[in-house]
Amino acid sequence: MFNLTGSEIVFLLLAGLVVLGPERLPGVLRTVGRVYGEVRKMAQGLEREIKDTFAEPVSDLRKTADQIKTGFGEVDTEPSPPMRPEKSATPEELAAIEDQPQPGNDQ
Repeated sequence: MFNLTGSEIVFLLLAGLVVLGPERLPGVLRTVGRVYGEVRKMAQGLEREIKDTFAEPVSDLRKTADQIKTGFGEVDTEPSPPMRPEKSATPEELAAIEDQPQPGNDQ
């Protein structure tokens, strides 16, 4: 929670020993430990309460999203036909296209 390294903890303990003295330091450490435990319990309870509160709305949103995904039906994986059929036509089809009169050509 506080991301303290070992050397930082040792430094804090030594500073506490100097400031508080050897008589009061163990009691203060016990009190700090209890307070830390209580704060941690409250945070976990709050997290659990938030998860429980939003579980149903999030579940509804996921169901709606799944329905939307499946509502569009199967996705067509076939490529679209080309815009210019002569690019994908077989030689026989190309010959038939070339034999047709072109608009704008006066022959």
